[in-house]
Amino acid sequence: MSPAIPSPRSTVQRAEFRADLQGLRALAVLLVMCYHIWFQRVSGGVDIFLMLSAFFLTGSLVRKLQAGDKPSLLGNWLHRFSRLLPQAALIIVATALTAWLVLPGTRWLALIREAFSSLFFTQNWTLATAEVDYYAFNTSAASPLQHFWSLSVQGQIFLLWPLLLIGCALLWRRYFSRQSFALVASIMFAAIFAGSLSYSIYLTEANQRLAYFHTGARLWEFALGSLLALGLPALSRLPEALRRAGGWAGLVVIIGCGALLDVQGQFPGYLALVPTLGAALLVISPGTKRRINPAGWLGAAVLVKLGALSYGMYLWHWPLLVFYLHLAPVDHASPLAGALLIGASIALSWASTRWVEKPLLAVQRAEVLPVLRFLGKPQLVSQALVIVVALSVASVPIAAWESNVEKRRAQAAAQAPEENPGAQAPDAWDPSPAALTLPLRTELDTEWQTPGQSCDTEYTPQDPAILFCNQGGDIWRKPDLVLLGDSHVQHWSEAAARAIEEAGGSWVMIYQPGCRYGSSDNLADPECAAFQPAARDYVEQLAPQMVLTVATHTVPGADAQGRSAGAQETMVEDYADAIEPFVQAGSQVIAMRDTPRYEYSIPECVDRNRAAPEACDAPRGSKLAEANPVDQFLDTHDYGSRVVSLDMSELLCPAGTCKAVIGNVLVYLDDSHLSKTFVNSAADRFAKYFTQATGWNKE
Repeated sequence: MSPAIPSPRSTVQRAEFRADLQGLRALAVLLVMCYHIWFQRVSGGVDIFLMLSAFFLTGSLVRKLQAGDKPSLLGNWLHRFSRLLPQAALIIVATALTAWLVLPGTRWLALIREAFSSLFFTQNWTLATAEVDYYAFNTSAASPLQHFWSLSVQGQIFLLWPLLLIGCALLWRRYFSRQSFALVASIMFAAIFAGSLSYSIYLTEANQRLAYFHTGARLWEFALGSLLALGLPALSRLPEALRRAGGWAGLVVIIGCGALLDVQGQFPGYLALVPTLGAALLVISPGTKRRINPAGWLGAAVLVKLGALSYGMYLWHWPLLVFYLHLAPVDHASPLAGALLIGASIALSWASTRWVEKPLLAVQRAEVLPVLRFLGKPQLVSQALVIVVALSVASVPIAAWESNVEKRRAQAAAQAPEENPGAQAPDAWDPSPAALTLPLRTELDTEWQTPGQSCDTEYTPQDPAILFCNQGGDIWRKPDLVLLGDSHVQHWSEAAARAIEEAGGSWVMIYQPGCRYGSSDNLADPECAAFQPAARDYVEQLAPQMVLTVATHTVPGADAQGRSAGAQETMVEDYADAIEPFVQAGSQVIAMRDTPRYEYSIPECVDRNRAAPEACDAPRGSKLAEANPVDQFLDTHDYGSRVVSLDMSELLCPAGTCKAVIGNVLVYLDDSHLSKTFVNSAADRFAKYFTQATGWNKE
């Protein structure tokens, strides 16, 4: 996970500027960067930044309200977003351009969507909907834009908080003017704090990924910052020695939080109180620069200068890290590489602050744009202009990128079928050099196979442990074939369904991703542990004519003993016991050999080697055992024709080579699952192998 964005500038008036809090920002972002880059952990800095942003925002607005001013909602919003957007827009464009140049096409659509949502402050909801694994620091799956989720949360709060405070001020003046405004506002924020923290604790337990991105589960951190701003005058009257001791304790807590707490698994639940309360203790501590106070250290000149760059440092460091891990390629940064990444983040932040943020801040001053004075509020107009320009400058290249993707889609749709024969390609076939390989890397999310329709007949499994069920053919008749297992059964389902339906039969597929039927490897997963007996009972009672399962295990690469992936291919551990009920019920069991797996994504490899996709191929012997383990299993068991072997490896690995591309079609959609486009092209050959193995022909 990554931290929230510190605001680029404090909203506190210059007379109330505290150098130690600027230093606290610098310390927090340095901890975030170090934990990300060197330790592949998160630091809790997200919670500190969220709290501090509300502390500054509330303090600024409350001072104006208490002084009798009437803050403008529009003016407040324009002020804040005109400062947030310029650097954000620059970094979004820079990141998108770099991603287009160096990341594979498999990532483009997601990045385009994230670029727009980052620009318009909805990235947290985009990531929540996509169920992103935000803890995958060391993989190429990490998005270089996903850290913008926290800026999105802050942007949403920057819209909401002025509404709450101004609304509270109206209620105070009309109904509670005898009380202090701070008391009335504190009651409101205390209610928000209690409600949001309770929801955060619940959601963190129920769905921690969603909780991390959910604005509602973060409101309490902003409410805590607001309560701190409202209570600071009273808290500052506590004994100085007590506040000093609390400040030192808070500093220790902040530094050690990421190392000692399970931030990744337990935030933003109740444990997030630890770093936020630690930061609160530092805010309350004496602000003088005496060395005996934490402020004396946090207010050091170098930290204050870095605090002014903290916004850009945060925005730059994450894409730099993600691109480095992708290009190196490594799963973590070395001490030297990490130091260079931190240095580059600081340098880029200085440059973007110096040449983007500061000039645009100057533009926002009314005297810089005297031509706007006739409008009456030139500063508001100039701020609005900055926002419009920033959004436009960032949107145009992203939209152009999206248009290019759409153009390739149209080109692919217009391509003649002869250019992509897939498994039907003749031996002497030679593709046109201009022909696109299908499926496009931007279309892989449509390549999962779920033929037919969701089960909804008398043959539908009733056990709730069977979560996924599809059926096809004459669905009102007893199924001739049940496909049973995990995603490696699923990825042959288009071809199997066609073979059964063309012969006038019917079929049902029940599956649980990551749960190989008959295997004990994944029984620690409660859904898999429940699925296996439920599926066994369902198929045994149904007693279809045929049951297709995947009977072997393949692995992607060599093990610790140096054995190749092929040498490790084995039968599913408890296969004989698992299929015995089906054999006894009179069903014919089709024991299918697993498909080869790879240590890399086939589409990404082909994308990097467009001129020579054969660089992504692998020798058959390195991926599959020399002899099919199913055949060896059947040699030692007297099943006769009740259990038969189905081996598609000759289709996937012709002439001794497991191919990444066959007939200008990607064989795989990732590192182990077959693409729907390829399986559809292989349907006739699958039917031939299937019929030869089973002897089945309904007609």
